[in-house]
Amino acid sequence: EDGTDPIAILVADCLPIAFTTDYGPTAIAHAGRVGLLGGILQNTVQHLRTLDAQGTGTITATIGPGVCGQCYEVPESMRDQASLDHPAIFSETTWGTPALDLPAAAEDILRQRGVVVQRVEECTLTNERLFSHRRNPGVGRLAGVVWQTRES
Repeated sequence: EDGTDPIAILVADCLPIAFTTDYGPTAIAHAGRVGLLGGILQNTVQHLRTLDAQGTGTITATIGPGVCGQCYEVPESMRDQASLDHPAIFSETTWGTPALDLPAAAEDILRQRGVVVQRVEECTLTNERLFSHRRNPGVGRLAGVVWQTRES
């Protein structure tokens, strides 16, 4: 309700996106390819806006680490289909194959809705300190956690 209770989400190469507001509520979203293309970010922002009694609040989203657009290799048909609705998702790997850029698409979707965006510029595939299901399909996850503190 007031954003002071911690909430968390587990991800592997998908994006953990933490939302805070200047009017209290917080949210967190698991934005992988399916969720991002399915409207998870739009729905989250829309819900947070319904909780803004004054209609003037600011939403800030922090996009956590996930597989980057130079590493998230996908079939060309998947990339082409995804980029029809979200042009910012269109990417190519460093080795020249079709890819999706989830962080860029997430940022674009959020900015179009007036959300202040911060990004953690870390790729889970290339950063050995972060778990990546693509790099190591074993069991492991990253946790994204968000909460706000009350000002006295």
